[in-house]
Formats: sequence, C-alpha cells, structure tokens
Amino acid sequence: MSVTLLHLDPGLPPRVPPHRDLVWGFSGWARRQGARLRAAMVVVGPTRFPAVELNTIRFDAEAAQRHHGVEADLACGFWGLATLPAAAAGETQRPVLALEWTDGTREEWPAEPVAVEDAAPSLPVLSLGKGLEEGTPLVAIAMATYNPDPALFRAQVDSIRSQTHEHWVCLIEDDGSDDAHWREILEATSGDGRFLPVRNSVNLGFYRNFERALGRVPPEAEFVALADQDDRWAHDRVAVLVAALKGGSRDGRRDGAVLAFGNMRVVDGAGQVVSETFWPGLDSRHDSLDALLMANAVTGCACLFRASLLRLALPFPALGRLAFHDHWIACCAAAEGTIAYLPQSLGDYVQHGANSLGYRRRPGLRLAAKLVAALALAPALALVAQSAAARRRLAGPLHLLVGLPDAELVCRAAFAETLRRRGEAKDGPESDAQRVAMATFLPGPHPGRRLLAALLRRAPRGRAFRGVAARLFTGLAIGRLVGLPARLRPPSGTVR
Repeated sequence: MSVTLLHLDPGLPPRVPPHRDLVWGFSGWARRQGARLRAAMVVVGPTRFPAVELNTIRFDAEAAQRHHGVEADLACGFWGLATLPAAAAGETQRPVLALEWTDGTREEWPAEPVAVEDAAPSLPVLSLGKGLEEGTPLVAIAMATYNPDPALFRAQVDSIRSQTHEHWVCLIEDDGSDDAHWREILEATSGDGRFLPVRNSVNLGFYRNFERALGRVPPEAEFVALADQDDRWAHDRVAVLVAALKGGSRDGRRDGAVLAFGNMRVVDGAGQVVSETFWPGLDSRHDSLDALLMANAVTGCACLFRASLLRLALPFPALGRLAFHDHWIACCAAAEGTIAYLPQSLGDYVQHGANSLGYRRRPGLRLAAKLVAALALAPALALVAQSAAARRRLAGPLHLLVGLPDAELVCRAAFAETLRRRGEAKDGPESDAQRVAMATFLPGPHPGRRLLAALLRRAPRGRAFRGVAARLFTGLAIGRLVGLPARLRPPSGTVR
C-alpha cells in the first residue's frame, strides 16, 4: 500500500483577529511511491484554489523521504495562493489541501483550523497631557520585542521617552520572552503610562508579532511608527517625520505622502560607528510599487506612516517567516500614495549578532558577477545536483540559489494578490504602472518570462531591483534545470 508523505510549510496562523479576505501563500511538498503530483489545491468552503507551481524542486524534502524509506524525488514541491473569506469573531475556518496523483489517487488533507479571535480591546482615549497644544497628533509606536538585551532595550526606551513630540503611545508586543526578560521589559517601562506592553503566549515570529502590535493601534492615532527593541532614536525623530507627512517641506514635494522614513547611522553594540548612513548609495527606488514589490528599500524601524494605511495593510498576507513586515507596509504605501525619504540620520541602527536582518554593505559588482556566473553555470550545477553526495556538500549554496528564491516568489505573489484584491479600481498612468508591477508576480503562466521582462523593462528602479530580479530569475532557471531529469523519468518507489 502506497503511503503519502506531506509537508505543508508554516504560514497560516492558528488565530487571527476578525478580518477581511485573507490571502494565504500556501506551499509545501508531497511524495507518493510510484506517482507524481498531477494537481494540488486548497479548498475553502465551495472555492478551490489550484497551486500556481507544481513539481518544483525542494531540497529540504530529501532527508524526510529517505528517513521513511522512500527514494528521494526532489521535484515534489508546490505553491499557490488561497483566500480565506472575511470572518467575524468566534468563527473557525477550516481549509483543506486536496492532492491528485498520476496513479489516479485523490486525497484530502485538512490544514490547521484558523480560529477568529475577538478584536484587540480598544485603548482608552489618551489625553494630550500638560504643555501639549490642541491638535497635536497622536503617534502610535508599534514595538516588537523578544528576549531583548537589557542595556540596549533601556537605551531605546529612554530615546523614545526623550522625543520632542510627546503625544505618543508605545504598544509593545512581546513575542513570548522568558520570564527574566519580560521582567526587564516591565521594569524599563514602568512609571510611564504611555508604554503598554503585552506578552504573547507563543512565539509568532517578528512578521506576525508586528501585525499584532499594529492591530492594537487606537482609532484616535493619526500616525504610526515602527520600533525595534535595540535601536536608539534621535530626540526629534518623531517630530521630523510627522512634519514630513504633514507637508512640512518648503518645496512641497512631500505633500500627500502616506509614509516617510529617514536615514540612520549604523553602530555596533558598543556604540562605535560602522557607517554614517544605512543606505551607502541609491540602491533602489522607494517611490515605485514596481521597485518595492521586487526589492524593499524602506527600513521599518526608520519609518512613520499615516494610521489610515492600516485599512489596506491589515491583516497581513498569511506567510511563513521569510516575509518582512516593513516590506509589506512599504508596498501598501506605494500602492496608496507616495513615500518620502529624508536623507538626514534620525537615529542609530545597532548592528549585532542577534539582529533578525542586519545592515549589509552594498554588494555592487560582486553580487552581479556571482549571479552571472551562477546563470552561466546553471547546466553544470543542475548536473552536479543529480548526485546525492554533491547535494549534501552544496546544501548551503543550493538553498541560496534555488530554495530562497522560490520562497521569495511565494511572498511577492501573496503581496501582489492582496493589493489587487484590496485596491480600489483607479484609472491613469500611475495605476497602469501598478498593474504592470503586480502582474510580474500574480498567478499566471511563464513566471520566468515575466521576471525576465521585468528585469529588462526600461525604468529607473535602482540597482537593488535589478539585483533581486536577476537573483529570482537565476534561481528559477537553475531549479527548472535541476528538476528536469526528475520530471522526465518515471516516479520511483521504495529505496532498494
């Protein structure tokens, strides 16, 4: 009797607040002895969402297949987009993964149910406080924490307390820190009612953790800022960014912006300056959805945006831990309006070994040379990857060349589909450009051709755009070549 091995990547949260349509970028791999996947789809109620890509390469499946006595078949992956319809508190949504095999077998595998929680309780209306003028906007600061370094965290808290714009509330969402670190958080923020820390019962990862923090933003807040647990803000950071969004620029070019972000110095844990600027050059465009969907150029911990943007941004697309909250918010801002960049430093980005994603010097020609070499050597890499011993030795490079780009395509597709569903129909050249940008990643045939077309399209989008587009195209090409022999030969059974 044949047995199916199935792995569904994490991404769908077990609990969500009441929501509008929620796009889920589902992915995973499935293996059945003597058969290959003919179709995979997620079923939500009466609606079926077929996989966009089928029989893709999954190097991470090999060990599990061999452990269960099944000869490794790497061309066993799938991914697609499903939409969970709007739901109210108290409901439970139960998506099902349906598989069809070349031997005629059909299977249904229930995914984890999704419980819809009550909405986050509303905060009391916050008074202006002494010395603040009527009309001073409330800024909600969303901070994600997880076992923060006590000294760095206290320095960040002190830098927020010292802001010249004093009408703010800091919504600290702790992602299940241990008891000792949680006590440090409570002690560092005690005595100031503007800090409102809560702790998750389970670790969600920074993407979901920031989403939960943003779900607590009070309705009277006019602006929202994102904060990391270990940076240091300049004393006028909030005031400068608020002024940028309120049309404080003399030339008027920032009027109507929905998000503003500033530069930062990069320092090490001891406070020594690593770089005077987080952006050592014009690596990407921050004012174009086309550029931002491909390569994020907006640093979340340096940005402030209009609270009205949350109507588009929440809930976040359901994705695994490869997704980044600031990338998603930047894409929403580019779809909604304009983004302002302030070149002056508005704080210190602390670079240390525990950063989720750190500062990197611009790779420049070295990255371009590596991508060109990888693409030129793709046939040789595909041939070498047919050997199990070679795959073990080259596990890291193969993951970077093939595994990561595949996961990034899922993320960008979910972003594009969510923007398409939530966006209002608009006319004009700007809307046409946004539709072209989303079409690069929306479900459809020939993803490689669309990536190549985006790479060759004439437009000022920056080096980061070109680099990411080339990397994704290279990964797709190598993955196709690696999987070609596996797809051509009949599926095998147990290990002899």
